[in-house]
Amino acid sequence: MEEIVDLVYILGNGSVWNNNELRFSLRSVEKNLQGAGKIYIVGERPSFLSDQVIHIPFPDMLGRSNADGNMALKILRACQEPALTENFLFMNDDFIINQPVKASTIPWLHKGDMKNHTEGFWKSEAYRKRLHRTFKVLQERGLPTLQYDYHAPMLMNKRLFPQCMDQFNFQDDIGYTFRSLYGNFYKLPAELLTFQKKTVYRYYTREQLHFLLARCVFVGYNDNGLNDSFHLWMYEKFPEMSCFESSDCDDLVINISRWLNTGMEYQSGVQLLKKFVKNRNLLFLMEGPYSKLLHEKLIFKLKLRLLNL
Repeated sequence: MEEIVDLVYILGNGSVWNNNELRFSLRSVEKNLQGAGKIYIVGERPSFLSDQVIHIPFPDMLGRSNADGNMALKILRACQEPALTENFLFMNDDFIINQPVKASTIPWLHKGDMKNHTEGFWKSEAYRKRLHRTFKVLQERGLPTLQYDYHAPMLMNKRLFPQCMDQFNFQDDIGYTFRSLYGNFYKLPAELLTFQKKTVYRYYTREQLHFLLARCVFVGYNDNGLNDSFHLWMYEKFPEMSCFESSDCDDLVINISRWLNTGMEYQSGVQLLKKFVKNRNLLFLMEGPYSKLLHEKLIFKLKLRLLNL
């Protein structure tokens, strides 16, 4: 019998896209993740969520400098839920399941041994300073030092995760990266991350995105990669609402794409045009008496908005 695995999403209040990151992650789960059980969302609750998710309110209890500590506390809260499956899949809202995969067979991954990083690696950003603290505490405990922080779904155990976190003072200072603590504390057998996941950390065109992400199982991204082209890639990949949503996505380029593919009704197209065109004469003309010529001009203008993505 196939093992059913619940999913635990942790959600803060830092979305730059009205929590549509979570929306499309959930769509990818419904489409591609086999053996998925219940969805738990710990933290904020976006307004579009349906009653098919289990929401657990939980604020960030630590300072902003300890992002991993805040996430670990939310996971610990989820682990207290009696109905949560023994093994669960840890998720962030910016994880996309890009190909069909069984939840219970998702492998643990690593990005190499942290002892091989140069001194310069640790100094470039706040996250790497936290990772360095993690590396040091693992070394002090005589534990392995593989880097399990790889921005993709990770299987965890509701009994083992709290036991691991009890061994480390993760709430102090800037904290530790809990994924590397957990993976190394239990010496989880992990594959070296190579082809399994791709990241979008900068601008790509839609064509480049379709090429780059064609075969990977997981996609991760950050705010630098979250632009109109990536919005449209996600919509083209996952256009249908999932059972976890009570309302559809309201985004300009997605709405234009949807309009172009669903009848191109004139007045609704004019309303879309008004959201990005500042030419008052053109808008005045479009809001006047309808003509076939104006309709063709409207279609051209809206297609043009997507042309360079």
